[in-house]
Amino acid sequence: MMGVFGDYAKYYNLLYRDKDYQKEVDYIENLIKKYSKNKVQTILDIGCGTGNHDVLFAKKGYKICGIDVSEEMINIAKSRINTLHNINFYIGKSESFRLGKKFDVVVSLFHVMSYQIKNESLYGSLKNAYEHLKADGLFIFDFWYGPAVLTDRPSIRLKELEDENLKIYRIAIPVMHPNENIVDVTFEVIIEDKINNNVNKLKETHRIRYLFLPELEFILKNIGFEILDILEWMSVDKKLSFNSWNGIIVVQK
Repeated sequence: MMGVFGDYAKYYNLLYRDKDYQKEVDYIENLIKKYSKNKVQTILDIGCGTGNHDVLFAKKGYKICGIDVSEEMINIAKSRINTLHNINFYIGKSESFRLGKKFDVVVSLFHVMSYQIKNESLYGSLKNAYEHLKADGLFIFDFWYGPAVLTDRPSIRLKELEDENLKIYRIAIPVMHPNENIVDVTFEVIIEDKINNNVNKLKETHRIRYLFLPELEFILKNIGFEILDILEWMSVDKKLSFNSWNGIIVVQK
């Protein structure tokens, strides 16, 4: 993801260990096969984080480039490449990076576009995805869907995870800003080192924007995209509703 994740980055993979990355990659690949007019060989991932999706795409045979603003995240991603030769990671902002090449598909997952809280950043990120696509290329991204966020508002949540070395407690404390369509989620994380019996604490606030279809449709069409499908995340036919916190859009250049 773009924007934050400093000290948080080193615990990222453990905190999201229960996330089914393989299932998500299979889901995105099915959307690609359903909507792409051309054979897909290259994929650009905007806001790649620690590269969990990208490694799995690479293992499927795609040539992958991952971009993230966090140097810490990119360093972790690079350390996981091992023998994969069809994957590269770069540091860059979603609205301003330039790779000098175009791709068959661009993806942006785990609500990266919802981290673009300013209109200029959102427009710039969507436009930059367009500029990095080949003709007829697909752009697939997920986001927080406004009507569902307002229906089932964010609440304080506790998450506990551990491995052989660490035990982590994460408290997520949301504060909503209704006139800005933004939720500030403050993560308070307590890390117990089971080897040395040390305890560390960290705190990060993530500003996340919930989005609405009329604004997305206006921006995407203005840039030049054709909207092919809008779905509830991980669904093949379920349209967005008041119960759909997470949405996904498939558009074509």
